[in-house]
Formats: sequence, C-alpha cells, structure tokens
Amino acid sequence: MATQAEIMSLERKFWQSMVDMDVDTAVSLLDDQAAAAGTRGIHHFKPDEYRAMALSDTARITSFEFFDERVIFPVPDVAIASYKAKQSFTMDGKSHEMVVYDTTTWVRKDGRWVASAHTETPEQH
Repeated sequence: MATQAEIMSLERKFWQSMVDMDVDTAVSLLDDQAAAAGTRGIHHFKPDEYRAMALSDTARITSFEFFDERVIFPVPDVAIASYKAKQSFTMDGKSHEMVVYDTTTWVRKDGRWVASAHTETPEQH
C-alpha cells in the first residue's frame, strides 16, 4: 500500500518539473487521459496535448511550497492528494504570487502511479 509521503513526493516531482520546464518528467507522470479543472475551465488532455500546452503557455511557475497536505486512499489503487500551495510565477514577463487549494487524483496502473485528475481553486480574499 502506498503512503501519503509517496504520493506527495510524486506531487512535488510534478510541480518541480513545471518549475524546471522538464516537460518529459511531467508527461511521464500523467495518465493516458487526464482532466484538470481551474479558473480557465475544464480541460481533458492526453500526454502529448499536455506537452503542447506546457510549451506554449506564457505562465511559468518559478517556486512553490505545500501546506496542509493530506492523502486519502478510497481504494488501494487510488489516492487523492489535497493541499494548499503557495506558488510564485511569471506571466507575460511580470512576477506574481498566488495561494491555491489543489487536489490530484493518482491511480496505480501496472504498478505505476499516474495523475488522472487535478483541480485548482485560488484562495479568495
């Protein structure tokens, strides 16, 4: 059985891949079909479609920190990570910071954990 530490390590690996612009690592952590929901709506994508989005996006995460992490395992091969994240990013050449509340659903397939769904909600002031 996986642990919270193992799942959150995968989550950090994905975020760090965004900081490093390591699209290959990010794609390797994605399910064959994935979904993301956030302020820009709901997106369904395959790994190659994620690659294209990541390479064309004008926003770049430059640093992140997680808080209030929790992982639940509704069944042995499904993990839902939830946490608060403080992220710094650049968009159109300007620096920004934002606090978001995120969840990622990880599914174990053929012995390997992959991200199948992600949600992100900005903190409201």
